[in-house]
Amino acid sequence: MSDDRPVLRRVLTADVMTNLKRFTDARIGLGQAGSGLPTQAVLRFSLDHARARDAISSAFEVSALSRALKDGAWPLVVESAVTSREEYLTRPDLGRLLSGTSQTRLLQSALRCDLCLVVADGLSALAVNRNAVPLIEALRPCLPAGLTVGTVLLRNGRVAAGDRIALALKAQAVLTLIGERPGLSAADSLGAYVTWHPRADTRDAERYCVSNIRTGGMDISAAATLIATLLERSRLAGRSGVALV
Repeated sequence: MSDDRPVLRRVLTADVMTNLKRFTDARIGLGQAGSGLPTQAVLRFSLDHARARDAISSAFEVSALSRALKDGAWPLVVESAVTSREEYLTRPDLGRLLSGTSQTRLLQSALRCDLCLVVADGLSALAVNRNAVPLIEALRPCLPAGLTVGTVLLRNGRVAAGDRIALALKAQAVLTLIGERPGLSAADSLGAYVTWHPRADTRDAERYCVSNIRTGGMDISAAATLIATLLERSRLAGRSGVALV
């Protein structure tokens, strides 16, 4: 017996794809030229790939960030245990540790705080240079009154190095702002990691992560509100991470 019911098909017209592109930077509706892509799509891919490569090797603007983040005292500047940018990319384990000089500097510092704010270049200093200061300025009014904040700039650091900085400064919590791995649609994406009662062996599951903070991603003000909420939730529970989700 034949089925005479109409078959419903959704045809993705050019207008539909154009509308979808308004909501995402993902590579959709690129078109076709013979068996390949149109020239414009190929050139755009090459440009975005070059931007991603440049972001990984972009310069961490420590002096400019120090001036912008100065709040009564200049931020401390420390380094991880890696000796070059090339080693940073190939030895993530060293990026999680602090250099001996930096560890001593932190221990001898008079800085003591409830919340340690670590700003690290990570895999995209471009993301930090563009987004860290606006995010911090938006976050400050959202923080609980009386909460003392100490700022540290970290060169060639990974997220776990923030835990060691907080431990050296005897901070209750650490908020690490770090450049995320560049993608082919975003080279300036900033990540924020909240850890309450950090340890030298803190697991990733014991942190909160707010990702894709940038123009075209998560809005700065929305990210600040969410980070402040996560900090308050962690303070009340005395811990952070998936156990509270």
